[in-house]
Amino acid sequence: MTRWSVWREDHRLDPARLTRAKAVLVAVIAVTSLLPLVFVQPDDAPWHVNLVKYLAKTGAFVGSSLLVWQFLLGFRGLVSSRFPDLTWVVDLHKRLGQFGVPIILLHPIFIGVYYRMRRDENVFALDLGEPFSWFVLLGMVALAITALVVVVSIWMRGTLGFGRWLTTHLASYLIPPLLFVHSFALGPTIEGTPLRWWWIALTALVALALGWRLLHALGVGGARHRTTGVREVADGTTEIELAPEGRPLAPELGQFVYLRPTTGERAHPFTVSGYDDATGALAVTVSEAGPRTERLQRTRPGDRFVLDGPYGVFTRVAMHSELPLVMIAGGVGITPFRRIWQRLECDRDREAHLFYGNPTRADIAYADELDALEHVDVVHVLSDEDDYDGETGNVDVDLLRRRLPGDLRECVYLVCGPPPMILALEEGLKEAGVPDERVRFELFSN
Repeated sequence: MTRWSVWREDHRLDPARLTRAKAVLVAVIAVTSLLPLVFVQPDDAPWHVNLVKYLAKTGAFVGSSLLVWQFLLGFRGLVSSRFPDLTWVVDLHKRLGQFGVPIILLHPIFIGVYYRMRRDENVFALDLGEPFSWFVLLGMVALAITALVVVVSIWMRGTLGFGRWLTTHLASYLIPPLLFVHSFALGPTIEGTPLRWWWIALTALVALALGWRLLHALGVGGARHRTTGVREVADGTTEIELAPEGRPLAPELGQFVYLRPTTGERAHPFTVSGYDDATGALAVTVSEAGPRTERLQRTRPGDRFVLDGPYGVFTRVAMHSELPLVMIAGGVGITPFRRIWQRLECDRDREAHLFYGNPTRADIAYADELDALEHVDVVHVLSDEDDYDGETGNVDVDLLRRRLPGDLRECVYLVCGPPPMILALEEGLKEAGVPDERVRFELFSN
């Protein structure tokens, strides 16, 4: 059995296993979010009063549960061991917010109506005595923070920039504690039914996650690595080699890790461009894209980093196929493919092509290594090189038709590069009749 076959049987990235795990997670979220409604008891009142009560409770329990799950999935350290497909987890995290926020709004709307109908009181006037009104105020504060996070995430992220957006987004960590204090103090359904034990368990889970998140930010549980080598692999592009100082990571082909120079700094994702199975040493490739990456390129041997991961299933579908493999890269988007072409050169049991777009020759990363490939067919495409007799312009479907020996529909594609390239190829391959399941895209960032 070849090393390629061994890799394809790796259970961590097995498509069927991941699909089952995702389905189970979604089912658990749905069941646990709806379960509290079973314990809501109707009042001795007209049906329309009970309808208002159930709508208020739906907002309180279902909405809160969805936001709690969103909070838990927002911490990659909790889910990485079961769900290496971090993109899917992030998408689920966003969707829970999209559903949870509108549902939780049912609570303040209908609890106000309920108190007016049953007691002729305005619960939001905060004049119903202490400590009742104080606990109502906590709920209002949680709602205000939720509104702030939603507004910033939807309408202001581009204006604020990622760093300031993230700082604002971290305010959402205050929401679960406020919701639990509010619900335990004012919730007769929780205090008067077995639901209390589930709510206690959920509170404990959130408390553990908050503690874990704090420890993770301090570097606890991270994989500490030391820089052993730094080399320029293209103009403005640097490879950093890192050796583990404790437990090694075990990244599969095309996976990425989060890297931060010191404890407390924000981590940034980088594809693993090299890995030594024997020593656990790995490499990341950094291209100039702002102050943070410029600082990383000044790394020297002996500098230490904290890593966590690995994450990602970008190459999973393509690697579980026997069809010809077409890799398309732009700029530093070449990094997910380096370990793949190294594997293909060893095994040589599969047709493979690599199309690599850059402005000039000097921008080609790993140029010497690419020139030495014998099994993988490499096509360089330059967009800003005057004296060049090869392919020029951009990598597009017309170029693929000219250079690939077979039918475009009978290949699998991995595409990594800047957004304009991704969007053009996505549209072009779809128009060419390539099935969606045979194409995987990944935007690069530094």
